[in-house]
Amino acid sequence: MQKQTNKYFIVTAPGFERICAKEMSDLGIQPINIVRGGVEFTGGLKELYLANLWLRSASRILVRLGDVVARDFPTLFQRLSRLPWGRFIKSGTPCEIRVASHGSRLNHTGRIAEVCEASIAKSLGKQNEESRLVQKIYIRMNDNRCQVSIDSSGEHLHRRGYRQASAAAPLRETLAAGCLLACDYDGSSPLLDMMTGSGTFAIEAALIALHRAPGKERNFAFMNWPRYRPGLWRQLLTEAQREEKSTINGPILAVDNNPKAIAAAQKNLEMIGLTGSIQLFCGNMQQLQPQYPSGLMICNPPYGERLGRNASLEALYHDLGRVYGNDFSAWQGALICPETGLIEATGLTFSSLLRFSNGGIKVALLKKS
Repeated sequence: MQKQTNKYFIVTAPGFERICAKEMSDLGIQPINIVRGGVEFTGGLKELYLANLWLRSASRILVRLGDVVARDFPTLFQRLSRLPWGRFIKSGTPCEIRVASHGSRLNHTGRIAEVCEASIAKSLGKQNEESRLVQKIYIRMNDNRCQVSIDSSGEHLHRRGYRQASAAAPLRETLAAGCLLACDYDGSSPLLDMMTGSGTFAIEAALIALHRAPGKERNFAFMNWPRYRPGLWRQLLTEAQREEKSTINGPILAVDNNPKAIAAAQKNLEMIGLTGSIQLFCGNMQQLQPQYPSGLMICNPPYGERLGRNASLEALYHDLGRVYGNDFSAWQGALICPETGLIEATGLTFSSLLRFSNGGIKVALLKKS
């Protein structure tokens, strides 16, 4: 019996597409096409499950259900009704339909969603409004072509399940992991997170260093599909557990001058079972001294919008430059910051590894040259 293959699309934060494609290749999943905001590939259920389980920088993973051409609503209804909805949606499952339309005669997104919902009802029957399970469906109309995608992930993939406490302006887990991968971090050398907040950089570094699958503790939308294979999922979890390391080679240190942030980080470490894997310190980064000859320093410092328009940050960035350039001159150094005058206050030369958006602010992952 020939294995059924599907077309998939991995959604990433713009700027992280090639990082995600490299992750896929390392998993043995061949990227077919890299576009802004994601990566396309084909495969079976095993590849879909693996991608959800292992990809650290991905936001969500979609199944391309089909494409239809329609210039009026009756045609759209007829053609959507022919799609194989039953392969991915159980009868009665409520659907959340999200629509975008560009350059098409059908541009009323609410009406498009209603037609899609009616076509699903024709195929699968009416929705059970009392069901807690909701299947997300993404409709994209472009030049009168309607592309239909089914979400396989459920909650956004940055929700690893460990963040129970937050500090100010937390960095999404997927962005933190992607930045670490962009710095070629693999856990073999020490890592210092100088402004740890709730511990996201440090925790994601530990997951990488331990080779722990980021999705092993959570549920996914595909687990509610008619053709879900629990045996295959258990097999992949067992293999992931077998590959996991018991210790971290390079020490991970996380520092913050706010006791509440350290308390939040400690709570998150306890939640994910990494209490003994990361060294937490409450103190000022200006007083740090290297405990090891080399390693990677990384941080997500404040950059104006997160402190208020009138806050002066030049002194902070001057101190960052001293720590990066003098005290830790033998270490690699990276930070997240807008490419503006603030970075010049460090007095150091940085090169851009990634450009992306964090909390609606255009920033870059900058590496010390």
